[in-house]
Amino acid sequence: MKPTLINLLAIGSGGFIGSIARYLLSTAVQNQLKPEQFPIGIFVVNILGCLLIGFLAGLFELKSWMNVELRLFVFVGLLGGFTTFSTFANDTFLLGKQGEMLAALINSGGQVLVGLLCVWLGYLLTRLLS
Repeated sequence: MKPTLINLLAIGSGGFIGSIARYLLSTAVQNQLKPEQFPIGIFVVNILGCLLIGFLAGLFELKSWMNVELRLFVFVGLLGGFTTFSTFANDTFLLGKQGEMLAALINSGGQVLVGLLCVWLGYLLTRLLS
């Protein structure tokens, strides 16, 4: 696929919205739950993003929505901006650096395993609703 201005605008606008949503939700969750040594805000955002991407991927497939710009806006922009692997990796690194090895393992293993489970559940949900 060749990058076009409309594709770049779709990705950029989705990323703008997704990044702001990530910041607002992760901050709200972190402030509400206030765990001392665990990045629960990013954990929740990434797991929710996995559930959403599984559900939306299944919905796009089920409804045959092949509009390239919409797919780029939702998957690359919105959900790409909403979830964040780099923050997840940095949070895990910082936990390890602080000697919180159990929390680092729970964070890394939990996000990967629960994330994969949520992608599958989101996808399955579209099949159950159809």
